[in-house]
Amino acid sequence: MSKVKSMHGMTKVRGCSHLSLGNFCKLFPKLPTWADDFGIKAECEAEEVAAVLGGPGGIMHDANSDSPDSGIPAAYTFFAQFIDHDITLDAASKLHGPELTNQQVDHLPNLRSASLDMDCVYGFGPEANPFLYDQSQAGRLLVGNKDNKNDVPRNKEGRALIGDPRNDENIFVSQMQLMFLRFHNRRMVGRSFEEAQEDVRYHYQWIVWYDFLKRVCDPKIYDYVQTEIKNHSYPKCTITDKCGRLCMPVEFSVAAYRFGHTMVRSVYPANCDYPVIDLFDERFGTLGFSTVPPKLTVDWRFLLDVEPCQDYVKSKAIDHILADELIRLPNPIVGQFASENDRSLAFRNLLRSYVLGLASGQSVAKALKDKGYPLDVNPDLKFDDIPGWLCLEKKQREKLEKHTPLFFYLMREGGVLGEGERLGPVASAILLEVFGAMLLHCKDSILKKPKWKPDPCVAVNKELTLADIARYVNKDC
Repeated sequence: MSKVKSMHGMTKVRGCSHLSLGNFCKLFPKLPTWADDFGIKAECEAEEVAAVLGGPGGIMHDANSDSPDSGIPAAYTFFAQFIDHDITLDAASKLHGPELTNQQVDHLPNLRSASLDMDCVYGFGPEANPFLYDQSQAGRLLVGNKDNKNDVPRNKEGRALIGDPRNDENIFVSQMQLMFLRFHNRRMVGRSFEEAQEDVRYHYQWIVWYDFLKRVCDPKIYDYVQTEIKNHSYPKCTITDKCGRLCMPVEFSVAAYRFGHTMVRSVYPANCDYPVIDLFDERFGTLGFSTVPPKLTVDWRFLLDVEPCQDYVKSKAIDHILADELIRLPNPIVGQFASENDRSLAFRNLLRSYVLGLASGQSVAKALKDKGYPLDVNPDLKFDDIPGWLCLEKKQREKLEKHTPLFFYLMREGGVLGEGERLGPVASAILLEVFGAMLLHCKDSILKKPKWKPDPCVAVNKELTLADIARYVNKDC
């Protein structure tokens, strides 16, 4: 039996990660909060508004599955979740409580590095997190377990051995994690760990910037940002702290980037034998945080444009309504004793927006316009067309139309201005501002390496997409 070599001193994680973990902050700290504009005086009043909009039976509850499909492959819903777990983790703020001051928000720790460095895959590297790595092969990531070789590695209790435990919340994001574990291992052939990790990170950043964001953002805003980057006039906002560290704006983490919640379907195909399973279903073992049953190993051809002649499901439209499964989250996600409102992801997003002191959608739109973004600060979001809207008390309805909670504003903007196919201008500007800052702030990213291009053996059509990664890892190695 060969002796396992020590990892100490052999390999280190590289890139922008772990120079230090940062904090949260605000893009526009001088704006009045939505609660101030709306006239909210106490937490209970904010909860009432959040319940009317986002609680069970509320305005944002898609109880009858009325939200149409978009043209975006369903796999991007889980890729968005994967990205989120790479760049944000708030373990300090509370769902319920008084509105935090700007200073309190600035001191909230972000337990992920905001740098698209894939620390949700690599952790702190083989030396600090050796349990993520194959100890017999330096730098190779563990994959599979005794119950399913097509699953992430797990301990004897079934807990995932991965860089971020949230990537085991459901079988699809777990299988997305597996896809990138395998991608790294394939790219290890003929490379050192550091070389493979850099290669994987660049491919990942390319997909985020040139595939994912291009699909979901308003084309006019996306093109404007590309031009401003070329002119060295980007980003428009300052989102670094006094020490020069990049912070994570709550307008992004608590509102704009939660657009993926509206894209979630009630049912998905896992593979050809199981073409219809619930996202959270105890019968099939899809609740997450446990071994993926071998029979439910995800075949990405059914959720992504991998093969030209294979039908695949699309995500739901980007709009203001969330699937019933997200309005009634199960115990493993929210806990056994959660209230009906606390089980609703829409309610939680709206209430968290209050606690963290987010401004209204109208205020943020004007602030972005003042920064130079080409957008309309008074768009017609057609509130009266929303089912149930005219049933709200007139005074409350009028205040909501004038001072709209940012999350609701951005999702409604996507449904109306983006026609459910993409985000509206304000949400797009927030996303591109933050992702652009992450890539430009890092000296080792694709936006700082203009000569770098994806491997043509991975990007078969020269335009690297998520489907290329799925194809590549499924080839015989």
